[in-house]
Amino acid sequence: MVRVFATLSFLVAIASATPSFRSIDPLVTIRNGTIRGLHSNVWNQDFFLGVPYCQPATGSNRFALPKPITTKWKGELVAQTFGDRCLGLHHPFPDLPQSEDCLNINIIRPTGYSNTKLPILVWIHGGGFTSSGSSNPPYNMTWMVDQSVKIGKPIMGVSFNYRLTAWGMLSSTSMSAAGISNIGLHDQRTALHWVQENIEAFGGDPRKVTIGGDSAGGVSVGIHTQAYFGRDDKLFRAAIHDSGPGLFIGAYATMPTLDKLYNALLANVSCTMAADKLSCLRQVPSNVMWAAIQTVDSQYPTQWQYHVDGGIIPELSSVALQKGHFVKVPILVGSTTDEGTYAIGYGVNTTDELIAFLKVAAAVPIDQDTIDTILELYPDNPVIGIPGGTIERFPPPYGLQYKRLAAIAGDYYLIAGRRFTSRVWAQRGLTAYSWRFDTIPNGVPREMGSTHVTDQAFVFANFQGVGYGENYYDVSPLSRKENYIRVGLLMSRSLVSFVHDLTPNNHGVPGYPKWPKYDLHRPQNFVFLGNTTSFVEDDDFRVPQIDLWIDNSQEYGH
Repeated sequence: MVRVFATLSFLVAIASATPSFRSIDPLVTIRNGTIRGLHSNVWNQDFFLGVPYCQPATGSNRFALPKPITTKWKGELVAQTFGDRCLGLHHPFPDLPQSEDCLNINIIRPTGYSNTKLPILVWIHGGGFTSSGSSNPPYNMTWMVDQSVKIGKPIMGVSFNYRLTAWGMLSSTSMSAAGISNIGLHDQRTALHWVQENIEAFGGDPRKVTIGGDSAGGVSVGIHTQAYFGRDDKLFRAAIHDSGPGLFIGAYATMPTLDKLYNALLANVSCTMAADKLSCLRQVPSNVMWAAIQTVDSQYPTQWQYHVDGGIIPELSSVALQKGHFVKVPILVGSTTDEGTYAIGYGVNTTDELIAFLKVAAAVPIDQDTIDTILELYPDNPVIGIPGGTIERFPPPYGLQYKRLAAIAGDYYLIAGRRFTSRVWAQRGLTAYSWRFDTIPNGVPREMGSTHVTDQAFVFANFQGVGYGENYYDVSPLSRKENYIRVGLLMSRSLVSFVHDLTPNNHGVPGYPKWPKYDLHRPQNFVFLGNTTSFVEDDDFRVPQIDLWIDNSQEYGH
């Protein structure tokens, strides 16, 4: 998917040729001082952007757990533009500023509700824990807040940045012994605590927080429900997993891998022989350290990853789900139809080439018996890849085994996790709503289908297509475009309804069936379909295939 930076002087003021702001800016006072935000007459919303939620992660705070701000700032904190994103690899929107000093939070609230404590949606951005940020245009929460007002269920939107790549995931045997691990996840947790301590001053209800996220953000939501063996710190009352279920995507890092990366980084910045290696790393200039991190990543790509530490990640997510070690809150959990097309390479044309790809791509060693089982469960049949799909082969560069491989990858990484998470909630009598997004946006190749995170513009009601090379809604004919817009309204408002009422069914969009709770006796998904009309389906496609990944998730390090 090709995305471009939307050149706007202020990212949150879109959909109007002449956005305007009133001269009297909103003021909010928290324990650290007074914050001056910005009001939009166009949206009738107040924005508080780039507010620090902990001390800067620089100097002695680099590669350290986040520290709260214990002092008051002098005068007013002007919070009228997004703060820097955290340094990341292959950032979309490369023109947006990024730095080490990136631990900031954004609050968007509708005006006119000063006598009401609003429910809150805290959205954790995705990006594979290596890229992205809350200032990326598609993560603008203005549109969703606007939809909440239009259906009479006003909510407040919150987003934040957290440290990525080695900045947030560097660890080692020595760091772990010192209690330093999974730094970026502690950033997230600190932001959630900040919301509890401060959001009431902005007009939010700290008892009505829903945490949500897409991709790595959705997985982060799962981590926080399972943190400290599922300890309920009263940080949220509900959760939304968008293409990132409670089951970790892929495998957690192991300490031998983390030690390897740590030692490689030490060598790249001449800290190997230092008496205090961590102190040495903290004194390296930021630009030198960033270059070294990128060098190590080029040597060991995709290996910066979180790990089981006995604390914020106390055990494998598969174990936590099986044992019920998670906060018992209502959830929404969804995936796209074609999750796997995002995660595979092209040009796989034969079964032998598919086997070779699996051996290289697998996060854990797979033996011949496992490969034989996979090939038996996923036969060379293009239809197996997509519920209701058609028999079709794709020409180069996709490869004759494209759909077969995509089905394997999609089930392994995400779709099995969506079903497993829903199933676990239902087994314990908890409320879960499951969805499948089956709409191919404009600008996404038909061969990729409804691939990973293609529902983003629909979740956020981004009808203007801000942040995309092509507007996802600009399909033809007009009747199809109108249905895409209805899907966007339905999806965004269903999430808003869940945040406000703990059910997605108060969305106010007529003509659709009720979204059922996930039930073991008849498990069902709500299907967001753009071509015709959305509907409810039985969640019974590829049962033996998906059960393979669920039953072996612990063995595979999930």
